[in-house]
Amino acid sequence: MAFNTISAPLSWQQKIRRSTFICFLHPIASADEAKSLLSAHNKEHANATHNCFAYICGFGQETQYHSDAGEPHGTAGKPILNALLRANLTNVLAIVTRFYGGVKLGVPGLMEAYGSTVEKTLELAELLPATAFTEFIVQTEYGSVDQLLGLLRSLAGSVARESWTDRVELVLRVPAENAAALREFLAGQAAQSRLQYQEEIDFA
Repeated sequence: MAFNTISAPLSWQQKIRRSTFICFLHPIASADEAKSLLSAHNKEHANATHNCFAYICGFGQETQYHSDAGEPHGTAGKPILNALLRANLTNVLAIVTRFYGGVKLGVPGLMEAYGSTVEKTLELAELLPATAFTEFIVQTEYGSVDQLLGLLRSLAGSVARESWTDRVELVLRVPAENAAALREFLAGQAAQSRLQYQEEIDFA
């Protein structure tokens, strides 16, 4: 079964019985990236009452994690996760930040508030197929770049990052099904000492 992810980070908020709920969605490539984003978010929103979250990673949704972050058990993290699952998503992190407004919502009210905040934010998201990519880090001379980029374009790849100093360092991203062709080209160039490269793991 194929899943989708989101194209870019976004946020949306609503007020429910004087509490403000803000959903932040992030596309992610790994659980480690989710944890890094969560750490930064918690520092930025340290004054919030709760920063509840859930994330899903993997092309089979094999990594799933959620947290109530101090809300009553089962009232926040699980509804957030369920909203992502119902939307057929993977490789996405959802954080719902709550600022308490002085009125208790009760267990059903909390579950509805957290779940609906994510669902309504997802209505604004641009969805993309969650496609496996492979990254290659390449160091080469200026004169070799045009041929390399021409091949990359023919393989539906892109340049994720680049650095131009005395040599060129490129991080090339290519769909996993086309990685063998780029790998063969790079290996041939490396054998002639025209470049150096290393291959990174697949990601979405």
